[in-house]
Amino acid sequence: MYSSFNELPREILEKILSFLPRGKESKFPDLRLVSRRLDPIVSAVIFYRISFLAFKPFSVYTKQGIVEAESVCENVKVLKFSTGIPAERHQIDTDSWLKLVEQFIPKLMNLSCLEWWHAVVDCDYGPRGVERMIELFGSLPKLRQLTLRLFAYTLIGGRQSKPDEAFQFILEPICNLHKLAVTWDLETRPPPAILQQVSGIVARSPDIEDLKFVVPFAYHRLSGYGPQVTLGEIFEGTLSMTTPLRLQSLETRAVVVDGSYFRRHLRHFSYLNRLRVRHDPSSSAARNIGEVFDVLSSERIYLKNVHIDAIGDPSVFDYLSSFSGIQELSLKPGSPLDDSPAVIKRFFQSVLPAQSGSLKFLRLGGNSLECIFCWVWVTFDEVQSKDSTVLDRWFETAMQLRSLKRFNCPPVTLKERRFEGRTVSERWVPGQTKQDSEVRTFVEKVAFEFKWKWQGKASFRIDTRYGK
Repeated sequence: MYSSFNELPREILEKILSFLPRGKESKFPDLRLVSRRLDPIVSAVIFYRISFLAFKPFSVYTKQGIVEAESVCENVKVLKFSTGIPAERHQIDTDSWLKLVEQFIPKLMNLSCLEWWHAVVDCDYGPRGVERMIELFGSLPKLRQLTLRLFAYTLIGGRQSKPDEAFQFILEPICNLHKLAVTWDLETRPPPAILQQVSGIVARSPDIEDLKFVVPFAYHRLSGYGPQVTLGEIFEGTLSMTTPLRLQSLETRAVVVDGSYFRRHLRHFSYLNRLRVRHDPSSSAARNIGEVFDVLSSERIYLKNVHIDAIGDPSVFDYLSSFSGIQELSLKPGSPLDDSPAVIKRFFQSVLPAQSGSLKFLRLGGNSLECIFCWVWVTFDEVQSKDSTVLDRWFETAMQLRSLKRFNCPPVTLKERRFEGRTVSERWVPGQTKQDSEVRTFVEKVAFEFKWKWQGKASFRIDTRYGK
């Protein structure tokens, strides 16, 4: 028996402290250590993720203290780093800031994830200052994840300052990543040099598994945006690779992704299990994703996570219904044709039955949807505790479908089924008939209370009975 907290073995202390919150919003308003033994253990928790921002001059002394504190630097695994804020806006001494950065970065020997926000215009550090930062980050031995957001400031009147045509952001020192996410948050197209740098990182990271390139908002639809970015540009640097990548996740937004680009770089997608293609800016977006699914089908590459917003091409549902195993599926209508009754009917008749054994997360858009029939699994324990969470969520979802006329939600019955001859014989599971009856009664009661609460607002009919 231990007489004090201080006498607990280290492994127990680590286990206790592992329950401390580590999320982005986690804060410690009041923390007091009772022993020096706790310093290294607590430091690993508190300093796991820190922010080092150029635009907070009031914390210069705090930054200097962090740089000099070895116990802080050696425990940082995730760093949020922001540069490019105009110095005159915040009275920043850029020379002092750069010197501080040059002291700080090399000490982050255990850094694995870098989240870097950088303004590509009005940057007061000069090209060499930014290049030096990239060189320092590139020298870190354990850096495996890079989330890079390149942006510009919105000026008075809602206009963005635009990058110089000669703008460069040399990323050549960065390599050997496992995850790369790039967001181009500007109203003009990424210059070819930037796309080449991104493509170069991919080519220098033979073990990369997760790749993301997105253009947020609707910048790609602005008249002065320029030619649309293509998947081929992002993968151009990989053409000279002798060994294919083992990419598992690919996400794009406002990037043209069609069958020709996909097939050209197909060797890198053999292990792909997650695909998110959103806002393909070409007029043939639906046909493009259909071609991609044709390629996946022909190569027997079966995804587990799919998120698309163009579903009208027949090849989409041909692929999604040709196998089972999808765990997350998001189908967002991108045009009126994607929301037609025929498309919705085909989804429920072919895709959903094929994926019902594995699907854990489903997002659908269907303003034309008129009828939903789903079997709701409600346990006897939920009945006893009067927990209607599962049903409530279904009803809340149904309320968002403006054309819905009928919602059937019978509970799953506890039966054993035997397939004998041409018929299916059913018999009750011994001792379960009473529970099954109570589950039915509970579902009917919850449905009645919902209809009573929302009478006049819920335009659809709720039916808890079995039937067609």
